[in-house]
Amino acid sequence: MTDGESGPEPVLRYRWASTDPEAATEYVRKTYTDLAPVDVPSEDFVFWVEGAAAGPLEISRLRHSGGLRTYSQPTPALVVVETLDGGPNWVDDGTGRVTGPLALLPAWAPYETGWDDLTARVCMVDQTEVVRVGAEVSGLEPEAIAFRGSAPVSPALAAHWSRVAAHVDDDVLASDELMASPLVRADAVRQLAVALLATFPNTALDALTDPGARDGGTAEPGTVRRAAEFMDAHAHRDIGLTEIAEAARIGPRSLQLAFRRHRDTTPLEYLRRVRLENAHRDLQAADPTRGDRVEAIAARWGFGHPGRFSVVYRERYGRSPSATLRH
Repeated sequence: MTDGESGPEPVLRYRWASTDPEAATEYVRKTYTDLAPVDVPSEDFVFWVEGAAAGPLEISRLRHSGGLRTYSQPTPALVVVETLDGGPNWVDDGTGRVTGPLALLPAWAPYETGWDDLTARVCMVDQTEVVRVGAEVSGLEPEAIAFRGSAPVSPALAAHWSRVAAHVDDDVLASDELMASPLVRADAVRQLAVALLATFPNTALDALTDPGARDGGTAEPGTVRRAAEFMDAHAHRDIGLTEIAEAARIGPRSLQLAFRRHRDTTPLEYLRRVRLENAHRDLQAADPTRGDRVEAIAARWGFGHPGRFSVVYRERYGRSPSATLRH
């Protein structure tokens, strides 16, 4: 979003429920993918789905008390299914069945998936956004970013994905006020994109974990200064590593190496500090008697979780944001 434009579209929230297995099957067929017929007894059958969609991001929870099996072409979005209760849930892209509480639906090949009596969180992120972030963090060209496996890299990273998805779902996407902030909305998408890239096998992860990918790349301090000046001037906008590197006239990977070498940080960590400093100044200038609130000021600068904002603020300034606002 550029200066002067209106805010993002409102979050679309929905809920649908049925006790009819055939109606539930048709809903899944129209909403998600084609199905293989499964004989599900109607007695005590439960199906419901509730969720929210916001541009490149959609998270829903669903319950299907019967068995289901689907056949699908590669997903246009990147879709992660997390079993919250029941199951098991499985997915097979033709190379072997992946069974477990967390799976990425294949975006690289046709696949089968199924479950029995499942409650799940389904998180969908626009693939273009994830590719953009993958190119930024790895230094690869966007067309080189590709996922190739449905199973998490490790249990620890599966748990990390679960925490990130729950935070975005419960703390950010659930709040219309937070989602009205372009920076908060962009940060939520980026958090999920980074977690996806860290959790499931892909070429960006290969580049980051390959020791050879960390070699090379030099930059004069002037490059770092140009990047810092750009972030200082545009911290209020939705900018990422690609835009910062373009302003510095250097590649994203070389810029990250230069920042690490000359400032012992990364460009995006520096940008977060700039936004924290701007939030600090706004808190100092705010007046609680006019209705100014910590949460609104934090959201203005991309901090969608008030508790975490309070922690990083206190670490930096030695006092709580509410104390700054009051004085």
